[in-house]
Amino acid sequence: MHLTFLLSLAALIGISTAKTPGCGKAIPSLFPTPGTNQTLKLPGSDRQYQLYIPANYDKNKPTPLYFSFHGASGTMIIQEALSQFSNPLFNPNGIAIYPNSKNGYWLSHPKAETTRPNDLDFTNDLLNHMEEKLCIDTNRIYSAGKSNGGGFTGVIACNATVGSRFAAFAAVSGAWYNTDDIEGVGPCAPAEREEGYPFLEFHGTTDTTAPIDGNTKSDPKLPVIDILQGWAARNGCGDQAQWARNETVFAKPLVRHASWDCDGKKGIVQHYREGDNGHCWPSTVGNSDYVSHPDQCPLGKYVFNATEYIFDFFGGYQLAE
Repeated sequence: MHLTFLLSLAALIGISTAKTPGCGKAIPSLFPTPGTNQTLKLPGSDRQYQLYIPANYDKNKPTPLYFSFHGASGTMIIQEALSQFSNPLFNPNGIAIYPNSKNGYWLSHPKAETTRPNDLDFTNDLLNHMEEKLCIDTNRIYSAGKSNGGGFTGVIACNATVGSRFAAFAAVSGAWYNTDDIEGVGPCAPAEREEGYPFLEFHGTTDTTAPIDGNTKSDPKLPVIDILQGWAARNGCGDQAQWARNETVFAKPLVRHASWDCDGKKGIVQHYREGDNGHCWPSTVGNSDYVSHPDQCPLGKYVFNATEYIFDFFGGYQLAE
């Protein structure tokens, strides 16, 4: 068969043909054994990250890559346990990576270090490193984060250079700061691309750390609806676009799911509004958020797993060949 026909067939049936220099190479000896996590240092820098390689990793098969960013004053270790991107129940086939911030804060937070190389440089360099050492599917790279890590996921999506390498984005309890005047960030200006920018956000109605309606006091944060409408506009919905659907998915506690259809792309922007939940990563079995912050997470667990929903959302998107 002709190569062009094979490539067209692969696209039609949803098989990515994207490969990286790491394809065909043995896993580096310093990397974790498949099925486990390991803390590593990015060569040529002082930055650390934790890496998970799935048990079924095949050096000849392009593999999706999932970034998970910790919240303010958090760590990669905390984020691995919280998001569970290394759990095969949620992520049976992908590589998960948990970067560590410079000083406990990511770009967009007022306390984040902005000197170059900054967090965007680090993310770009870390992605280059993964593609050099492992067989990465460059069409299926994703970013998610909690709180400040969710806000940084938005910073990535807004960056024309780094964000263009990611297929979709998700934030849990995102801390949304105005970045227009922050060095190294600036106004949101993603590169134009045919696939658009799929964006998913979760937020508790009783969140007092990053209030769902914003905060204009000592630590000002933007309302979540402004972030969602911003991404709807960038995806072709126009300014102040209203959702196409806003449905009740759980009655007690009340959980509503809003979604926007933009430029022919159904549900490209989505939001889960969590009743009776605060600054917590939703989980049906509970997690460290529910143990450490009972005032924010009084239910002890929640009615859905945010991680499951994130992977379902990510599974619907990949970059074009």
